[in-house]
Amino acid sequence: KVFLIGAGPGDPKLLTIAARSLLESAKVVIADRLIPEPILNLVKGKLKIANKFQGNAHFAQEEIYEWCLQALDDGHDVVRLKGGDPFIFGRGGEEVLRFRKHGYQSTVIPGISSSFSGPLLSNIPLTHRGTANQILITTGRNSDGSLPSIPSYDKNRTLVMLMSVHRLASICQHLSDAGYPNTSPLAIIEKASMPDQKTTSLILQSAKQFDTSQIQQPALIVVGNVINAL
Repeated sequence: KVFLIGAGPGDPKLLTIAARSLLESAKVVIADRLIPEPILNLVKGKLKIANKFQGNAHFAQEEIYEWCLQALDDGHDVVRLKGGDPFIFGRGGEEVLRFRKHGYQSTVIPGISSSFSGPLLSNIPLTHRGTANQILITTGRNSDGSLPSIPSYDKNRTLVMLMSVHRLASICQHLSDAGYPNTSPLAIIEKASMPDQKTTSLILQSAKQFDTSQIQQPALIVVGNVINAL
């Protein structure tokens, strides 16, 4: 059997009880590359870490399937450890279908997504009465490499963008084209929940020229008036 576990934003104290129990008891754990060391240190069984980075995602994903299926065929339960929540831009659904195709059922253990915890830990409420009554979570690129579709500007919407900081300038222009004012508050949150978490507050206009080369991953972008709510 396969257990798809959400590791949450990074702090091991934010793991669910179910996730921690499975990590500590699993014989085989296949982990995403950006899982922090304090969480990996909980693993007592065999640990393999995916060599996934921008440009080789497809190859790395196939390697993950190969590792998991080999362990399953050898008679082991497998913990597939994924950052955040498996079903929020984590390919969790794809993995469930792939394992099912090979005759293996999956149990999915939720994790706290950085889309929610990152802003919260940066003192940014995603919704706030009179300021924001809706949330849009998206990624920085579609599967074909294009920018995601962004609805026209709504002052009551909070936008959260994952895996997007490396395209910040293009995304800012995309937001301008969607009617976002140049004064729209924008925050970049790095390494949410970790001791070196950092939040950079900008506006859309200044973000277009912001140097992202020193941004530490994982990182996310928040856009909306809630940034200045508290």
